[in-house]
Amino acid sequence: MKKKHPEHVNLERWLVSYADFITLLFAFFVVMYAMANQDKAKIKQVAESINRSFNGQSSMTDLGSGSKVTVFSNPASPMGQVIDNAAGRTNGKPEINPELQKIAERIEESLAYQLQTTDLKDMLKMIYDDRGLVIRFSANKLFKAGQANVDKEYLPLIDKIAAILGGGTRVIRVEGHTDDQPLPQDSKFDTNWELSTARATWIVRYMKAKFNIPTGRLSAAGYAEGQPLSSNKTEEGRALNRRVEIVVTNLKLTPGEPE
Repeated sequence: MKKKHPEHVNLERWLVSYADFITLLFAFFVVMYAMANQDKAKIKQVAESINRSFNGQSSMTDLGSGSKVTVFSNPASPMGQVIDNAAGRTNGKPEINPELQKIAERIEESLAYQLQTTDLKDMLKMIYDDRGLVIRFSANKLFKAGQANVDKEYLPLIDKIAAILGGGTRVIRVEGHTDDQPLPQDSKFDTNWELSTARATWIVRYMKAKFNIPTGRLSAAGYAEGQPLSSNKTEEGRALNRRVEIVVTNLKLTPGEPE
C-alpha cells in the first residue's frame, strides 16, 4: 500500500490578502491626495476670479496695525494705490460683501477725475475689514490743525461720497482719530477725545443736513489716539494716525427704525 504523505498547511496564504489590502490602501491615499490637489486648484481659481473682478493683481500689504490684507490694485486705474480691498472672511478672514464692493467701485468712478488731477490719492484710501467698507481720509488736509469743520476745499469730496451712500440702507458710522500730541493752544477743544468726536459729528451732521440721510443710519464716534495705525514716535506715523473714517457697515436700517 502506498504511503500517504502528510498535508502541509500553507502558513503564508495570509500574505496574499495582506498584499491586496496594502494595494487598496495605497490606491485610497492616491485618490485622496488627488482630490486634495483638485480642491486647491478650485480655491486658486476662485481667488483669481475675485482678483479679476477688481481688474488687477493681488498682493499683501501691512496696514500699520499689524494685520495684513490682500490688496487688489489696478495699475491702469488712477485709484491704483487708493483702494485696498481686503479678501473675504473665509477661514478667519473678512468676506467681501458684493453690495459694499459695488459702492467702492461707484466711489472710484465718481472720483476718477480728481484722482488724475489732484493729490487725492495721498489722502484717501478704501479698505474692507470686519466693520465693512472703510473710507479713510487723512485729517492733515481735510481739517486745519485743532479744528473740527472740514476745509471748504474738500467739501466736494465729501459731497460725492455722501451722495452715493445716501441712496442705500447701510448703517454708516463716522469715526475720528488723532495722534497723541497736545492740541494747539488756539484750539477750542481741550482734549483729543473732544476733537476726534467733534470731527466725526461734524461730518455726520453735514451728511444729514445736505443729503437727508436718515438719522437711524448715521452715528459718530471719537477714539482720540486710542486706535493708531502706526507709531506716534515719528511724524510719518502721527500723520497716518490723524484720520477720519466713514465706515459703511454690514448692518442695514430695518423698517420701523428712526429715520
